[in-house]
Amino acid sequence: MTDALDLSSFRSRAAQRGRPGYWDFPEVQIKWAFEAGLPDPRTFPIDDLVRISERVLREDADDALQYGGGAHGSIVYGWEGLRDRLAERTRRVDGREVDRRGVLLTSGGVQGISLFCQAFLDEGDAVAVELPTWEAVVGSVQRLGAEPIAVPVDGDGLRVDLLEKQIEALRAAGRRLKFVYTIATFHTPTGVCLSLERRRRLLELARQWDFLVLEDNVYGELRYSGETLPTLFALDTSERVVKIDSFSKTVAPALRLGWVTGHPDAIAALSAVRGDLGVSQWVARVAETFLTEGLYEPHLDKIRAVYRDKRDVALAALEQHCAGSLHWNVPDGGYFLWCTLADGIDGREVMKRAFAEGVVCRPGERFCGDPEPAKSYFRLAFTMVPHEAIEPGIAVLGRAIAASTRS
Repeated sequence: MTDALDLSSFRSRAAQRGRPGYWDFPEVQIKWAFEAGLPDPRTFPIDDLVRISERVLREDADDALQYGGGAHGSIVYGWEGLRDRLAERTRRVDGREVDRRGVLLTSGGVQGISLFCQAFLDEGDAVAVELPTWEAVVGSVQRLGAEPIAVPVDGDGLRVDLLEKQIEALRAAGRRLKFVYTIATFHTPTGVCLSLERRRRLLELARQWDFLVLEDNVYGELRYSGETLPTLFALDTSERVVKIDSFSKTVAPALRLGWVTGHPDAIAALSAVRGDLGVSQWVARVAETFLTEGLYEPHLDKIRAVYRDKRDVALAALEQHCAGSLHWNVPDGGYFLWCTLADGIDGREVMKRAFAEGVVCRPGERFCGDPEPAKSYFRLAFTMVPHEAIEPGIAVLGRAIAASTRS
């Protein structure tokens, strides 16, 4: 067993290649958009953002509207004021000693994933991902010539026992696992959480088999019920976890502001492959002020209440309109319900009929490598649809399901 972390064995010289493709819908009027993981626009703290933005421009425009200075890595790493606030919050929430050297600001969480892959992957490397999973990470891995290895998810999250078998098979073939990507808390698309026991076991395996863990925590603050679980980053004692967070799911996506937290050497490796000039100095100062004024925690409480209510409305509507022909999870947080069609129902026909009436969900094949079995699944995002529209939209979905039963 090895406990020492030698980052040089993980780093990569690989370059960025291209961009992922995104699904373009035909020209149909969408009335009920259950498809995308978007926040409710009515939760945006517009008054505070306007006030703080003007204050930053009036008082600090000389720096806020520049690329950033050379001191403290404020261009590549991001403005040090926000990094300090995020480090403080990490110390409080995760109980880990972190300073600005362990925080890198990114253009949303997805850039953090891309930078991590560029920093630590070489062609032919193996990366474990959950099945199902968010397709963007698979694209980032494959564009660098690495191999994503799927490990199934159940009601307690990633099947760590099956991960161990995959690691052993790789070693038998003379290969090693470079890292594990996991959305441990409110997984996309299933909404499940990795159990505490499995979190601890995953970290044991990381030490034993010498791999890193990339923890995508962008939904981690959005718990509506159940017991709070410590992040993998909070549990980590060997500096192997790098954690991704974002304001996109909690404040507003257009801020394009996320952050990566980890050992300073790991963060330095990400900064070394960065090809842009960092995030907006203006937006970073707005976010720092939002935190410093104590607005973020009350805002989180507000959106948790909104989304808890929307989740419950969606669950009640599914029970009313889809019971017997559809099965779904009851997540303790996040944005999504993962739905499974009963046997004898054509999933593609359901999506087609629902779409024709203005309802769109994300088909299961978007999250799985094999499209044939995945067509029995779909993801329903309940956060962006207006509260009063959730039940009517799910009623349309229920009619589409009823009309798609195979004879």
